[in-house]
Amino acid sequence: MNPQPPPSSSDQPPNYPGTHVMGTPMPPSNPYVQYGAPPPPPPPPNNNHNLDNVRKKLNTWGNKAETTATNIWTNLKTGPSVTGSAWGKMNLTAKALTEGGFESLYRQNFTVYPNEKLNRTFACYLSTSTGPVAGTLYLSNIHVAFCSDRPLSSIQPNGMESWIYYKVIVPLEKIATVNPVTVTGKKQIDKYIQISTIDSQDFWFMGFVNHEKASKHLLNGVSTAPRFP
Repeated sequence: MNPQPPPSSSDQPPNYPGTHVMGTPMPPSNPYVQYGAPPPPPPPPNNNHNLDNVRKKLNTWGNKAETTATNIWTNLKTGPSVTGSAWGKMNLTAKALTEGGFESLYRQNFTVYPNEKLNRTFACYLSTSTGPVAGTLYLSNIHVAFCSDRPLSSIQPNGMESWIYYKVIVPLEKIATVNPVTVTGKKQIDKYIQISTIDSQDFWFMGFVNHEKASKHLLNGVSTAPRFP
């Protein structure tokens, strides 16, 4: 399951349902791709206590939480079946609300530097060989990273099914270009962001809530990143 250019506009379906299957995981030839096993399930929660925590966090976040909910719904509408994407996105946001926000999630999902700071997050899809993967794109002062919203089904060599998060992390200094792409087709206008590395690896992202805003922040993040000899 490798990052792939999306189909041409005439072949691209009008929506991005998202894949649930990644096939048999192999050692990735792409140095920026990672597979992450889900953490062990926590002890059964106290539902009332859990709801109280979420309620308190929502009250604390106020308008920020309302904006987050609006952005999630806009992103979910890119898929013909909202249910599957909705559970993954809502679970992710609930986890962020109760565990310190997306900065905390970023540090849980990736190995980061002590002085690293998360600047932006974007709900989007990553184009792969088995289909679009719904997830979150993270932009820090050092990396661009992506993690699927939920684990994807994979078949191990012994025939057993397992569940693995699909991750990508690229140092900003390794990014050669950020290329916003708009393709006008017969049925729709498709918008992508192509990220190319200095060692010729390409990643295609799509389904952004705000394509122009995401492009602006990614371009600015890469252009202002320190370059080391």
